[in-house]
Amino acid sequence: MDRISSLPDDVIIHILSFLTLKRSAQTSVLSKRWRILFAFSPNLDLLPYGNHRSFLNFVEERVLSVSGNSSVKKFTLRYRTGTRTKHCIRHVLNRGGLSDLHLSLYTGDDGADLPCEIFTCKTLVELKLTDFFIKELPEDASLPALKKLLLGSVKFDSPHPQVCAFAKLLSACPVLEELVLDDLRWEQWKWSRSLSSRSLRRLTIRRTNFDADMSGLGNITIDTPSVTHLEYADFVPSSYLVVNLNSLVEATLNTVLTVDHLYEYLPSSTDNITSDPTNLFKGMRNVQIMNLLFYETVEVFYRFRGAVPVFENLLHLSIKTNSDDCWRGLIILLNHCPNLHTLTIKGTLHYEAYNRSDCVCDCLSEYSFLMSCPVKVLKITEYGGTPNEFLQLINILEKLSGLELLEVTTVGTAYEKFQIAKELQMLPKALSKDQGQLAHHPVCQIQN
Repeated sequence: MDRISSLPDDVIIHILSFLTLKRSAQTSVLSKRWRILFAFSPNLDLLPYGNHRSFLNFVEERVLSVSGNSSVKKFTLRYRTGTRTKHCIRHVLNRGGLSDLHLSLYTGDDGADLPCEIFTCKTLVELKLTDFFIKELPEDASLPALKKLLLGSVKFDSPHPQVCAFAKLLSACPVLEELVLDDLRWEQWKWSRSLSSRSLRRLTIRRTNFDADMSGLGNITIDTPSVTHLEYADFVPSSYLVVNLNSLVEATLNTVLTVDHLYEYLPSSTDNITSDPTNLFKGMRNVQIMNLLFYETVEVFYRFRGAVPVFENLLHLSIKTNSDDCWRGLIILLNHCPNLHTLTIKGTLHYEAYNRSDCVCDCLSEYSFLMSCPVKVLKITEYGGTPNEFLQLINILEKLSGLELLEVTTVGTAYEKFQIAKELQMLPKALSKDQGQLAHHPVCQIQN
């Protein structure tokens, strides 16, 4: 007898729980004893294969009916909705003890309803719903143990304007800690335009389709006073009525403006900008770490520079730049961050205008805006070592009098990185030549 066959049933079932249902069922060829054990796995991952009808027959006859009332801890189903699908979901829910439920169900344009038992499950800790509509929730909707809610490509289509299914879902989750709205298109929702939760700690709002008409979005409220981590990739709406992010520690932003409610890359001063981030800025004033993923987001701060508050608590700022991007947005930010400790620049240092590689943006003239900047650590993650970059690096270091550490990550071939490293080692001498006697030089760390 092999060692695996001698293991007790509960150990074998635990091993099988790490496999998908299909793989788990295939192990039945190893032993007659294993033919039913896979059905008792506490983790059921149902990925359709073969004929749809035969798949459901297998689930109902070889899995659910065999395992009786044994509890399922995690249930994953990627399928299309229908009476039999709902029956399978209800069967698992009614067993009790379910903590994780992941459903990816195509419901069609009619927005077919999910089993109402999903929204009254007392044991669910994590709920992931993908690719369907939610029209209504049961009157007794309650998810008292739910801590993580992930909604991917979900549309809320409340038939009654006075009853918002999205708001009702959030209010049914009193201990919710993390909310993820993925592939968000809430300009198509019928909802109250309010995202409110007192318990929420982490909030992710992620749009993937920026080719959309935002005229139907209107004004938004984000009332999440306990959120510490925000990831926000979306259009800036017409306005934010209320933004409560008083506990915010880290914000990662990819927010863009609209012109006549449509996407426009870097709107001009004469464009009709139909976005207003004013209250978003104010609501984020306590943030400690800010990551701006694209230049367009940096530009939002410049376009609405009069609304930018003083970020007293901001210690770490990270921005993405390209060689032809103006740094005027960065200047606005640095002038509003009196206690900034670390600045990370992901991109090149100089501003190239068309074919004039020696052209430096007027905003950087003499880099005077850095003279009052308190930054102690400067990180540059894509340093290419061009002559202009080296020149601008010297200009920056001359003005950052309090800088203690310069961390540079180089790009290029192995030989190019070697040459860049040699050049960077000459920085102290170059600075001394330009500045005369310096009190100190920042420590330079080079990473390839």
